[in-house]
Amino acid sequence: MTKPVFILSLPRSGSTLLQRLLLMSGHCATLGEPSLLLRFLGEDDVVVRKATYWEFLVSIGMKDIRENWSGFDDAYYSGVKDLMLKIYTGLAGGKEWFVDKTPRYTLICEEIHKVFPDAKIIVLWRHPLAVAASMYKTANKGFWYPEEFSIDLYEGMMRLHAFSRSHEDEICEVRYEDLVVNPAAELKRIGEYLGWDGLEEVLRTPLISSAGGSLGDPTGVKKFKTVSSSNLNKWEELYNNWYRRCWARRYFRGERLAAMRQYGYELPEGISGMRFWRWNLLAGMKDWILAASRNSRRIRNPVLITRFLRKFRKKYGYGVMFR
Repeated sequence: MTKPVFILSLPRSGSTLLQRLLLMSGHCATLGEPSLLLRFLGEDDVVVRKATYWEFLVSIGMKDIRENWSGFDDAYYSGVKDLMLKIYTGLAGGKEWFVDKTPRYTLICEEIHKVFPDAKIIVLWRHPLAVAASMYKTANKGFWYPEEFSIDLYEGMMRLHAFSRSHEDEICEVRYEDLVVNPAAELKRIGEYLGWDGLEEVLRTPLISSAGGSLGDPTGVKKFKTVSSSNLNKWEELYNNWYRRCWARRYFRGERLAAMRQYGYELPEGISGMRFWRWNLLAGMKDWILAASRNSRRIRNPVLITRFLRKFRKKYGYGVMFR
């Protein structure tokens, strides 16, 4: 039976790069971002599902089952494990390992460990302000709207931090910054954790162009053919007006600041030290207005749900409700 390796990270943290490097070793198979465990794990208020069959009915039914059979959770988790191992084995094509890299597994990392207590887990960190800046350049297509990824930047990050500190002797933690500056040393350390000899040797050949599948980094796989640190700190340049800097200072404080300091991350002086009147007032106003407008529209009229309902009514001739 194929053995899983999980890469846990926030989106835009370099996980696709690490996935490609592992795939080049020949020890494993992988496929984009499988994401399937998000359908089976996660039942709290953070992992919310809406469906035309009314998801809350399933939650009530599962609660009833638990109250009437104490063995439900063990049976359920065992079933999820058996199913996923069969899927990983099928996807692996004879390889001993399968790498599952899905960023939003940060929301269910404790449950993943519970289902796969013997699995290898690599936690990949990157400065969260660099993550937000990368989201601006890719997923948000030029809109400064980190609220689009609040579930990752707030809940996902803190859950991953808590998980890492609870299981630090069982996992392998890597900083993206270290991976691109000193890839040979970091890959050697990862290889020792996985039991893969000579993992650092993959650096001798150009990066493969894809890890397969439809999901994953749409830019880095085209831009970089080797591990490069050339753009390591360019993200700081994107915090170039008062609105973005205020967001960064508001975000990077309290428990998040305390947590990220454990990984060597601080608020850059260029963001924290500049006086307000020098912070590009007009560009900040533009970001603020666009973000407020976009946020208001998404709260009043969620785009994807509206689009689905319109297509559903056109195809079937009647409307449905999500609950």
